[in-house]
Parts: sequence; C-alpha cells; structure tokens
Amino acid sequence: MLRQDCSDGRFRAMQLEDVLQPETVLIDWDPSGKTDAIRLLINALFEEGYLSDYDQVLEDVLQREQSLSTGLEDGIAYPHARTKGVDRVCMAFGIVPDGLEFNSRDKQPAIFIPLMLSPKRGGNPHIYFMAEIVKQLEDRDVRERLLGADSPEEVYGILTGSG
Repeated sequence: MLRQDCSDGRFRAMQLEDVLQPETVLIDWDPSGKTDAIRLLINALFEEGYLSDYDQVLEDVLQREQSLSTGLEDGIAYPHARTKGVDRVCMAFGIVPDGLEFNSRDKQPAIFIPLMLSPKRGGNPHIYFMAEIVKQLEDRDVRERLLGADSPEEVYGILTGSG
C-alpha cells in the first residue's frame, strides 16, 4: 500500500484523489498526435504547479515512450515516467473520443490517456495507480460514462468514485 506523510508526521494511504485533480483532466482538447498529447497533459500539470522542471519531465516521458510504447489495449494508453522534474506523484488524464494513434498492443487508437509522473527517488508508485486506472477502464460502463462526461469535474468524480 502506498503511504503519504501527513502534516502531523503520521502516514495515510494515498488515494487517486491525491494525485489527480479536475484541473488536470482534459476533455476539450485536440492533440495532433501522441507527442502533442503528452505535451498537453504535461502542460496541464505544469500550469497547476506540479512540476519543478518542465523540460526534464517532457524529456523523461518521451524517452520512456520511445523505449517502449505505453499504448495498451481497449483504447488505453498510459504514458508515465520516474523523473527528477516532480517532487511528488501526480497525474493528468485526457480523453480523445475519436482516438489517437499510440502504437497500442491491439493496434487500436487510444481514447483514454492517463499520464503519471513520480519522483525519481523512491519506488514506483505510479505502477499502483496505473493498475487502479486500468482496472477501472476495463469496465465498459466506466468507459461509456467517461465518454459521456460533460466536464473535467465529472470525469474526476467517475474516476475517484466521488461522482
């Protein structure tokens, strides 16, 4: 289980709402390709103050993607990286209803694109969240609800179970 320091020195389990915020959910966007989608997702995190080094994050994510595509199956791509450009785990989430070529395992376009970043130091907490998101996205009802969402807040609510 992932744990996070609390202000009083105790630990608590880290939840999806600790790493994803409505402000980092993109639904009204039109990426021109995989690299553009990655840049736009990173920009969302940058604009919300999650990055300490934008260029380092972009380099690390693109390098990770170049070494092995993170396009999975069922319309899911999961770009991610461990990077010195963040101090804590964070996530942006994009939906491309018409799909985007992502060199996916099943050769289908990516519709749901969660981008996860975690600090270079420490373990691999993004793996925990990747498993959680992918498990949710395997559910056809969840995918349909996400595609029908009218706002980033609605997407956030569906993913975190608060909506």
